[in-house]
Amino acid sequence: MQLPLQAAILAAMCGVALGATKPNILFILADDLGWNDVEVHGSPQIHTENINSICQKGTRLNRHYAPSVCSPTRATFLSGRHVIHTGVYMPLMPASGKRLNTSYKLLPEYMKEAGYDTHMVGKWHLGQNTLSALPTSRGFDTYLGFWAGGEDYFTHEVIYGYDFANGTETAFEYAGAYSTYTFTDTAVGILKQYDATSPKPFFMYLAYQNVHWPLEAPQAYLDMFADVPNTQRQAVCALCKVMDDAIGNITTTLDKQGLTENTIVVFASDNGGPKDEHTWSSNYPLRGGKNSMWEGGTRVAGCIAGPGLKVGEWDGFMHVSDWMPTLLEAVGATPPTGLVSGDGQSVWQGLSTLGNSSRDWILYEAHPDNTTVHGNAFMSKGMKIVQTGATNPSNEFGWVPPPGQDPKVTPYTVSCPTPPETPADCSHHYCLFDVVNDPCEHNDISGQKPEVVQELLQKLMPFKNAAVPPTPSVGCDPIINSKGAWRPCDSP
Repeated sequence: MQLPLQAAILAAMCGVALGATKPNILFILADDLGWNDVEVHGSPQIHTENINSICQKGTRLNRHYAPSVCSPTRATFLSGRHVIHTGVYMPLMPASGKRLNTSYKLLPEYMKEAGYDTHMVGKWHLGQNTLSALPTSRGFDTYLGFWAGGEDYFTHEVIYGYDFANGTETAFEYAGAYSTYTFTDTAVGILKQYDATSPKPFFMYLAYQNVHWPLEAPQAYLDMFADVPNTQRQAVCALCKVMDDAIGNITTTLDKQGLTENTIVVFASDNGGPKDEHTWSSNYPLRGGKNSMWEGGTRVAGCIAGPGLKVGEWDGFMHVSDWMPTLLEAVGATPPTGLVSGDGQSVWQGLSTLGNSSRDWILYEAHPDNTTVHGNAFMSKGMKIVQTGATNPSNEFGWVPPPGQDPKVTPYTVSCPTPPETPADCSHHYCLFDVVNDPCEHNDISGQKPEVVQELLQKLMPFKNAAVPPTPSVGCDPIINSKGAWRPCDSP
């Protein structure tokens, strides 16, 4: 029988008590938020005061990398496994039997073993064809949100079906309620169950829908950006602002409950922002965006604050696969098992001291050939090779400042000269970029440094050889039941 959400929270809290020294963890993930959509990177177009506050009270991650699209990032974050090992290279569709391998032990399962209550609110997007693929079968005590990758913010419909669930049960009572408000109210309600004397710490994964399409923001927020000369960009700004205000409600609740001093708060985006999906997130001045191997698609916003962390900026390299082992080390939990070369590694020591990262390389993506999905890209000590694959949206190819922003006077934290008129085409050969000194990938220097290209290719080759094919469908597909709701095929 499915417990109501509040009852499930109370049941989770009645387990074995721990010492009060283990920190709580709140991981907030934005959807399709661009590098240039947050104020801490220099853009004044959207005043993101609450995201700013997390960054300013903690550590801003200047070289935080992720896959270039949503399901892959979520799979990698929760499993610690790189996409070349999960096979989740592209978004999982709601009508498909594709899912994150159910044999993987995920972060919330490790957290439960360490004595944590585990809660998830928001977008899942890691498979929904069977009950075993859903959040409460993957380590979360409670869940409220939607299983697919994108849906109407109000009706919660996607591909002719309703998708909003409490645990494993369809929650029709949220039809018509704006998802950002619902997710925030739910998260606040959970946090109010805890205080500084609670016997168990919590791990909460709050995955907002913002700023993913459809571009549906409350009118009051759209009005704040009436001077933005493009309706799509105006809507993205509004979606970002409403999320920032929501985050403010979350952090205010942490303060009121006396939880702030013992809570690690992470804010991150799942990938670079898109411009090719009838929307207009911005990664300027970085090159490219969502679904591309360029820095604008893979170098994403990230901040962390809380106990054991310093105030400042960190230039250490970090990949989203590192979050699982890093957070487990931060709370003194058992290190993850089953990870192999290319997967996540803990960067806690460097991150917590603002010292050197244990990681000096980034594997973006790899395949045995050079045309599959996004292509092949690898970076070591700032030198990056990239050969683009079949999925490389043409209008995510270059550098596009957002409407209403003058790049000549905007104080971007990433400083680059005026971009070239013609970007380097890397579809037929490996380009080479020095992304430390040329972070916006203006200059392909492969012709000047062929020996560096060969050295990086040698490092990339084992990953190309180890890469698995895209994940297949497993078993039956999800269904739309007689009530018009998306359901796992084994629980109609």
